[in-house]
Amino acid sequence: MSVQELPRKAFTQAAAAREHILAGRARITIRSKATGTRYTYRIVRDKYKATYYVSVLFGQDNETDYAYIGILTEMKGFFGTKGSKVKLDDPRFKAFQYAWKNAAADAIPSNLEIWHEGRCGRCGRALTVPESVERGIGPECAGKLGIFCEEAA
Repeated sequence: MSVQELPRKAFTQAAAAREHILAGRARITIRSKATGTRYTYRIVRDKYKATYYVSVLFGQDNETDYAYIGILTEMKGFFGTKGSKVKLDDPRFKAFQYAWKNAAADAIPSNLEIWHEGRCGRCGRALTVPESVERGIGPECAGKLGIFCEEAA
């Protein structure tokens, strides 16, 4: 299945967006409905499962052209570090910060879209079951993450 054939989906529920982002190996695209501007991010959980490293796509290669921009934790939220490749006032930094702040508050503003690329946010496998596409996490991984879903039951 090519990347073009994957069932990409804009999240309609903030909880699903949040679960996908925190799944461990997520890739999302944030799009402003007002301007059409979009940025693609990779969010990878560290091996201790408490910290997530956020990178933004800078080039054309969706596999390798990412640059680290900050850290996400459930307790402290999203913030930049000395190793961040963009400044705190950079639109790419601000866009992720805005999206996460809202998703963490259980809201997706009407001027914002958060998309997944059709792959499980935990393992990266292609999503094929409609409920999994809606959630952004496959049934096996949902079970491992403690997320209830009917197809895993």
